Amino acid sequence: MSRRALPVALLLIVVLAGLPSPALGQEATAYIDDVVVSPAQPTPGERFTMTTVVQNAQNSPTNLEITDVYVRTAGGTTDLARVEELGTIPPGSDLRIPLSVRLRDEGTYDLRVNVVGRSDGQTQRLQYPVVVRVREGGPQVSVEVGDAVIGTETPVNVTVSNGEDDVARNVKLSLSADSATITNDTRVVPRLESGETRTFQFSVTPSTETSELVASVQYTTSDGNARTTTASALLAADELREEVRLDASLGDGARPPIVVDVTNLGNAPLEDLVLTVRDGDSVVLRKPVDSVAAESEQTIQLNLTSVDRATLDVVAAYETGGRDGTVSTTIDYVASPGEIELTGIDVELEDGNVHISGSASNVGLSDAQSVVVRVVPSDGVVPARPYKEYFVGSVPASDFASFDLYATVDEGVTTVPVEVSYLADGREQTVQTEVDVTGVSDPTEQNGGFGLDSTLLIAGGVVALLVVVGVGIYAYRRR
Repeated sequence: MSRRALPVALLLIVVLAGLPSPALGQEATAYIDDVVVSPAQPTPGERFTMTTVVQNAQNSPTNLEITDVYVRTAGGTTDLARVEELGTIPPGSDLRIPLSVRLRDEGTYDLRVNVVGRSDGQTQRLQYPVVVRVREGGPQVSVEVGDAVIGTETPVNVTVSNGEDDVARNVKLSLSADSATITNDTRVVPRLESGETRTFQFSVTPSTETSELVASVQYTTSDGNARTTTASALLAADELREEVRLDASLGDGARPPIVVDVTNLGNAPLEDLVLTVRDGDSVVLRKPVDSVAAESEQTIQLNLTSVDRATLDVVAAYETGGRDGTVSTTIDYVASPGEIELTGIDVELEDGNVHISGSASNVGLSDAQSVVVRVVPSDGVVPARPYKEYFVGSVPASDFASFDLYATVDEGVTTVPVEVSYLADGREQTVQTEVDVTGVSDPTEQNGGFGLDSTLLIAGGVVALLVVVGVGIYAYRRR
């Protein structure tokens, strides 16, 4: 605040200094020209500057030596600020004298700037009245804390509000703590408009049960003055309580997923959580998982593709409250993907070749694709037309499809190797089966009447008929 009150100042000079000394004559030759307060309205506890301008008149016969400048409240005897031995002011010149003052409480203060000088051996005393208003102006800051656990990151919200008519520029917010670690402890915004409120979140990790948080806002006022506002809060933290449970079960499907339930019964979140599935010393699957909040549960589904049947270990590794931990469980894993078996096999001799027929049956719980059945060449076995191999195609779960195969088989061969290949759940499978062909005969020779056995049978029949006819004739002639 700046006040120019030359007539008042001159009047005070006359009153306080008494009768002018002979060296000065009847006209005062020194006076306080002005006192400038910056910032004009300081906040409680903020240091502000009172710059006093002391003028030695042009008509002054001698220099003015300034010995003391001090500030007191009106009627007070305690110095709020004081400087000494400031130098000499020649006639027609002035001297600017800054004093640093701090007022701790809000309110309006009636102050007096006092200047003591010497001129031509005589003491001069000057006084200037200044009214200073101290108030909580500019952006205000507040700190909001919640529940905390030692060693665990805790969110802390700091709110900055500008309730003034003017914009605050170059706003810098800092958060500090006496016994806690703060991640990214500073925020900066170029301006905070009049009436604007901004909330900033900080991650604070306490190391003791109590920590004092101090939020400090530095900003520049519209008139270019730098100011600082602070606020504090107490952060109370509990001791870490750690308790984690892990359960695993099988889901539904031909290749069922492992359903894992992670239960956090502790008072700190589980961070950096990783689930690992092991088959002995081999890692089957590793999956990072989102954090699990305190006193909560999360269900995770793990899809396996490389295991059909095994006893698996499920391990959860995590960090909580600054500590690393693990918990594990086991599960018997059984998959039922599409699986082709050859069923209802029938073997017969047809045109000198072995004819094998039957069904490609899917005994799994998912479709089998690209099913092919073929005769495998081996000693004494050669695939034959019309079906050396048979493309079955797709066989749905719990269904079947027929096939036919032919092979030329040497005498003495008892088995024919038959191979079936297919895709199940994207994995190629190949299975070989030995088909028994012992005692296979041609059905035309057994039932057609034109082979050796049929000829002997006809001949025997003719002989028997001739015998019957002869016996009949003999009996007729004897009558």
